[in-house]
Amino acid sequence: MERFCWKGHVNPGKLEEYAAKHNAMYETHPEMEELMRAAGMRNYSIWANGEDTIGYYEYIGADRKAEVYAQHKDILAKWNENMEGLSGMDLDEDGKPKVWKCIWLME
Repeated sequence: MERFCWKGHVNPGKLEEYAAKHNAMYETHPEMEELMRAAGMRNYSIWANGEDTIGYYEYIGADRKAEVYAQHKDILAKWNENMEGLSGMDLDEDGKPKVWKCIWLME
């Protein structure tokens, strides 16, 4: 099992909407949750402090996630359209989400 952590932000005045859309995912976009589970993801949580956000999940691995997501671009596009204008990710110099390295873990 691998762990993944990302950092981003919610656009000004959009935190309530951002949280509401994630909390309603099971009712409004159940296919997105099913896709994440099919990709081997679990224990996904998103945290906010003001407009700053961090997300954490565990998954089988990047290759499995990429393969499953590539097969279901329509579901991703629908979810991304639903979330458009609400937030952004902290990106590296290549325009990809920054990968955080776990330096300590207590299980």
